Amino acid sequence: MARKKTISMNCLSQSSIQNAIKQIRAYQDSLTYKCQMVAQKLAEKGVEIARVQIADLDAVFTSELLSSIRSEYEGSTKGGGVWAVVAGTDHAMFVEFGTGIVGQEHPYPGELPDGVTLNYASGKTIRQLADGRYGWFYPGDDGNWYFTEGMPSRPFMYYTSLQLIKLVEKTVKEVFKNG
Repeated sequence: MARKKTISMNCLSQSSIQNAIKQIRAYQDSLTYKCQMVAQKLAEKGVEIARVQIADLDAVFTSELLSSIRSEYEGSTKGGGVWAVVAGTDHAMFVEFGTGIVGQEHPYPGELPDGVTLNYASGKTIRQLADGRYGWFYPGDDGNWYFTEGMPSRPFMYYTSLQLIKLVEKTVKEVFKNG
């Protein structure tokens, strides 16, 4: 059950009305602060969830992606603030969405915004080998060249978002109960 905020006035005078307005503004400020806290707590939980998802989806090729996951304050909005869970590597999107023929066979499960499509097996570097496989060559850290047909989508951020949606109500209750 929602708690009610009561603002009382002793009489209908200018000073009592000003006092009531002052109380309303203070309550409004506390709501704004609590909404910011909810967003921050969800982002912090999102960092933990995303890191677990990366490990669970076997997307730990190096520790770079795992260690790049962080929460970040994006700015304020009317009535709150915007926090994000950020994957701070250039290759995070390739892990999330997949690449090449393999990515096409195991595509990203989430819904894309209108007008956005994924073209998995396209690009200037795609080649067909004599055995019929399509893919591309890339240089390894050891100086050798390797062939790949791509990789499946490992949608760690998508799965993180699904888990965060389930935590919103609980997080709101925590913040509003304690604040």
